[in-house]
Amino acid sequence: MNYNIKDGKLHLMIDKETVLADLLEYFCVSRKNRYLLISDKKLLLNGEPVKNTDVTMQRNDRLSFVLEEYQPDYTPADSECKVVWEDDLLYIVSKPAGIIVHDEKDSLANQAARYLLNHGIKAPVRYIHRLDRETSGLIMFCKIPLFQPYFDKRLEEKQISRTYLALAQGKGRIHQKFTFNENIGADRHENNKYRVSKTGKTAVTKAEILNSKNGVLLFRCRLLTGRTHQIRVHMSFHGFPILNDEIYGVRSDQIKNMGLWAYQLEFIHPFTRKTVRVQDTDNPDFMLYL
Repeated sequence: MNYNIKDGKLHLMIDKETVLADLLEYFCVSRKNRYLLISDKKLLLNGEPVKNTDVTMQRNDRLSFVLEEYQPDYTPADSECKVVWEDDLLYIVSKPAGIIVHDEKDSLANQAARYLLNHGIKAPVRYIHRLDRETSGLIMFCKIPLFQPYFDKRLEEKQISRTYLALAQGKGRIHQKFTFNENIGADRHENNKYRVSKTGKTAVTKAEILNSKNGVLLFRCRLLTGRTHQIRVHMSFHGFPILNDEIYGVRSDQIKNMGLWAYQLEFIHPFTRKTVRVQDTDNPDFMLYL
């Protein structure tokens, strides 16, 4: 579907015969929000308020959502985050190593609030997933809260693909592939530490060695699940400790930060239904090994 935002409304051009209720289900709009959209006359079909979601829309019909204006719900930081991809629905941010996503004064969420204010975007701060403090890379934010559940569900269903690069010690050959599928649970003896555990939650990581240089292996890792510290725990358990990972890895003066970079996101856009692939733009720690 083609779409645009104009005059405070999100307009979707319907590209085939579709029942409105089915489309709202695809967007993961809750029953409560459907009721509110209709009762508040914020859902329009060809300019007229929708009275029943059982209506069948035809090709070239225009479905419109009246958008609410929000203010950022985090205190804006002094500087804004680095946005590497953006459209009317989403923006994708490159998080540097050493800052947390939220819960601190100068977190990424605070920097996102500054970005929204600086660019006149009347939206709350809604991140779809997180990264560890020392992990750098891409994080997705949603501008329109009504459609955040769509991305939450796609993440839960493993339909948002997150690919990482990792620098680690160990022995292996270029193009060697691995599937790490050990369960991961909290370490009962140390806070904020996790370990491979038979009683832990299912965790699956796909990995491949891309390069070997100066005694360092460059891995590409893809998460099939999203457990806390998953790649770090799996890599360490299999004899590939990540450089400068203070909990599970090894110290190294060959790079500045922890050698884990969330460098690519891939997902289906809910409106166009096309695949979007976004890659981070730069990471000096990895340039020598790419």
